[in-house]
Amino acid sequence: MAAPLSILGSLLVLTAASAASAGGERRPGAPPASDPVLAALRRALAVPDGRVELVGFRPALPAGCALERAEAPRAVERSGDVAIRLLGRTPDGTACEGWAWAAVRVWAPALVTSRKVNDGEPLEVAVRLEERELQSSEPRPRTLPPGATAARAIAAGAPLEEGQIRVGPRPGDPVAVTIRVGPLTVEQRGRALPCSRGLTCAQLPSGKRVEGRFEGGRLVVEL
Repeated sequence: MAAPLSILGSLLVLTAASAASAGGERRPGAPPASDPVLAALRRALAVPDGRVELVGFRPALPAGCALERAEAPRAVERSGDVAIRLLGRTPDGTACEGWAWAAVRVWAPALVTSRKVNDGEPLEVAVRLEERELQSSEPRPRTLPPGATAARAIAAGAPLEEGQIRVGPRPGDPVAVTIRVGPLTVEQRGRALPCSRGLTCAQLPSGKRVEGRFEGGRLVVEL
């Protein structure tokens, strides 16, 4: 016999019933979205400091199969439908199993703009950390590199994306480059290039592309 539902499980039953009526029939005799399903989703959650909500549940289990535990075969990284393996027993003690689709919402802290930010404006004073829903598996930054500015205009209240962060001058602008090779230091002028988060990139007069950290108004490259 299935274990009694907790208060949380009871709330999930109501949620699952509502989702079933809106998105398809629930098979007669199938278990509600109880604690084993939510526990499986939490184990599979692959988002640091994230949380997962179960908002819909469409199970398919043999009649009379009482749910005992559940497994999520794949990592949960964003909101959407997740396949769940259901494991249980019949009244005579025989093992039984089935599958379910669980509709989930995934939430995690994200840097969000506190106001409209213009291209080139410092980001440190214009963002705050908020919990937001993850609707894609693209990583969202939770910290800013020193001196980070907006790579383009960003609307107020928008979650910050990697491509919106710039360190150093705008692409195409001139930049002083210091290249260090052991004890040797070479100074050159280059042109800033688009770069990955936290780094500054430039093209030297020779055409060579270099990347490093931006400090003291110049690109420092260690070779």
